[in-house]
Parts: sequence; C-alpha cells; structure tokens
Amino acid sequence: MRIILQSAALFMILAASTGVYAQGQTATQSTPVAQAFEDYERVRAALAADSLTDALPHAKMLARTAAAAGGAAAKKPADALASAANIEEARKQFGELSTILVPIFQAEAIPGTTAYMCPMKQKPWVQRGDKMANPYYGKAMLTCGTVLPAKVK
Repeated sequence: MRIILQSAALFMILAASTGVYAQGQTATQSTPVAQAFEDYERVRAALAADSLTDALPHAKMLARTAAAAGGAAAKKPADALASAANIEEARKQFGELSTILVPIFQAEAIPGTTAYMCPMKQKPWVQRGDKMANPYYGKAMLTCGTVLPAKVK
C-alpha cells in the first residue's frame, strides 16, 4: 500500500510539473496580464467599497505585477497607488494605472470581465462580472458608468 501511495504521489507531482493531468487536460498557466488583473480587481473592489485599508495590501501586490503586464509606463502609477496616503490619492493613481491597463485587460479578453468608463472622472476600469461597482466614487456613485465596447486582440 505504501508503494502505491508513493507512486501515486510521484505521478501527481510529475503530471503537475508538466502541466498534464490524467484526464488529458493541460494546466492553464497564469499570464502576467491575468495575474495583474487579479491584483487590480482586488484593489478596485476595495476602492468601490470605500476602503483604503483593504486596497493598500493589494495595491502593493499590483505594484509588483503591473509592470509585467503594462510595461514601464504602469510602474509609476502602480507604485504611487501602493503608497497612497488617502483614498482620494489612491483613486487618482488607480485611474492613471487604469488608463494603461484597461486596454491590455480588454485585449486579453479575460473571461467574465466587463470594462466601464466613469463619466465624471473620464477614467476606465475593468471588473469581474457585470454588476457595476465604480471605484472612483465608491458607495456615493457605485452604479455610475457606461459599458465600454470589447476590444479584439
């Protein structure tokens, strides 16, 4: 029994490391854009909920992944977002970063996401799902925005 368990464990390790599973499926590798989106979405959700406390830890992670997705242009606003002293500054930097990353997220066509434009700030954002939650005004104007057309790769 011990040999069988060891063999099964070895098989699982080898299958995972090659990205192939017993059922013939391949592992989906997270791209730099997909990883940046995950961090971005957590920041967006926190800003929409008016919580700088929740946004900052995710902003620090986004500062590490944004440059891989958006290049050097994304690094400056991502770093400024991660060190924002108040929610207004965080929202401003999130807008600057969104201007760079939203077209990239749209081109990646991340499943289950919708892109919006805040008419008051004239800044875009992307979020998971289709229930709008504006990060630029939070609870004060949570459902203010227009859907942006999808971009094609």
